[in-house]
Amino acid sequence: MEEGIRTAQSQDCRLSATNEKLVLQGIRQSSQLSEVNDQNRTQSQIIEKLSRTIGELRQVIAAKDARIVQLEKQKNRNSGNSSKPSSTDFFNKPKPSSINKGGKASPKKRTGGQKGHKGSTLELKEEPDVIHRCLPHQCTLCKLAETCRASFDVVDVRIVSQQTRHDRLHGLCPRSGLPVTGDYPQGVNAPLQYGSNLKAMVVALSSFGMVSVSRIRELMDGICGVSVSEGTVCNILCDCADRCNSLVPELKNLVMASGTAHFDETGIRVKGKVHWAHTASTEQVTLISSYHKRGVEGILAGGILGGFEGVAVHDCWGSYYHEQFSSVTHAVCGAYIDRELEGVIQNKKQRWARSMQNLLGTLYKRKKELMGNGIGCAPKEMLEDFSRQYDRILERAFSRNPFQAPKVKKRGRPKKEKVRNLIESLRELKDDVLRFFTDFRVPFSNNIGEKSFRMSKLKMKVAGSFRSADGGSNFCTIFSIIDTVRKNGGNAFKALVQLFNNSFSLAFLG
Repeated sequence: MEEGIRTAQSQDCRLSATNEKLVLQGIRQSSQLSEVNDQNRTQSQIIEKLSRTIGELRQVIAAKDARIVQLEKQKNRNSGNSSKPSSTDFFNKPKPSSINKGGKASPKKRTGGQKGHKGSTLELKEEPDVIHRCLPHQCTLCKLAETCRASFDVVDVRIVSQQTRHDRLHGLCPRSGLPVTGDYPQGVNAPLQYGSNLKAMVVALSSFGMVSVSRIRELMDGICGVSVSEGTVCNILCDCADRCNSLVPELKNLVMASGTAHFDETGIRVKGKVHWAHTASTEQVTLISSYHKRGVEGILAGGILGGFEGVAVHDCWGSYYHEQFSSVTHAVCGAYIDRELEGVIQNKKQRWARSMQNLLGTLYKRKKELMGNGIGCAPKEMLEDFSRQYDRILERAFSRNPFQAPKVKKRGRPKKEKVRNLIESLRELKDDVLRFFTDFRVPFSNNIGEKSFRMSKLKMKVAGSFRSADGGSNFCTIFSIIDTVRKNGGNAFKALVQLFNNSFSLAFLG
């Protein structure tokens, strides 16, 4: 019995020891579990923080990717695939448009006159103004020296200043006894003044040669020996602009009466700020006006498009489609569309743009063929066939560029990709894009309007900025007359001389 009691006691002791061990293990495990929980909480916080960091980095990467794409687009833009001027191409000149090339690379022209070019050479006078005898000293007294002569003629220019005095007769006639008074020639109205040739040279250097005022003063002193101040140069330019302004209403009437006119605008700098030169041009007339705004107000200030009822060729800028110009029939410049399509091809690698480019090129060549055969309009079946091809290409374009609504709604119209905007413009302005083919009187491009600005951009490159608003306006007005004369085969300098002599007329325009 005692042994049983001792056995029971020993078992109890072992159980109690085992319980103590289990309790200690439980305590240790509880402590470890709490440490693990603490570690889990810390790690979950770290994971959450890293997740936020990853999300932020993804946003930064996405923004940078979008910026890289935008910069690549800007870098790849040139005068061949966008509306950038050719002066920004510098030494990286793009290849000419596929439409202008006719789908094939144009052969390289050789230097000099081209095939079929009617050449001209230096014409000599029947008798020279000055003769210099170049004889060896041993032949000076020889009677046969003239028979050994070999002639070489040199044509040179000598510019000299000429001062003319006009003496007016005033007194009593010795025969009749009546008072008589002579009249000064027209334009001679001051005791001392500059002549029309000198004034014409100053204006030609400024508004046609694009020479700055300070260099005009130096050139006049060096070439003619006449010293004129910068203020005098500016006064001569203002006088010429006033004379040209009297002819502007006649130019406006000629443009308004034309069936097709070309409209465009470009920026010029006046007193360090951007002003806008607006043009309304035809094949015979150039009319440029300067205004401090570009939009509808600037177009109306030109005084043409507001009442024009013919076909207006332009680059489909939204302001030309304002309700105030509802009487106008519009035609979109094909070269502008071709450049935009070229940008889609180079930057987006989308095939539909090449198809549309090829279609416009086919229309351009087909029109030339029809006109070459004396046909004045395209057959109806041909128009319908090309119209269907146009629509099929646009269907491919829309499927390739579906509209994606913005995730965050903002005020105003949702922003769309440039390619999507181009496709929608091609759909909405289909008649205007194809106007050059449906109406053979309408040219394919707005080249006539764009050419009228080339000299003004050169003026900005040389001068940088006009000093006053009147300076910009005067230049546009004077160049309108100069370019109109040049378009009709006239001599710009002679026209300026006539302008200062009050004998210039636009009668050559009919």
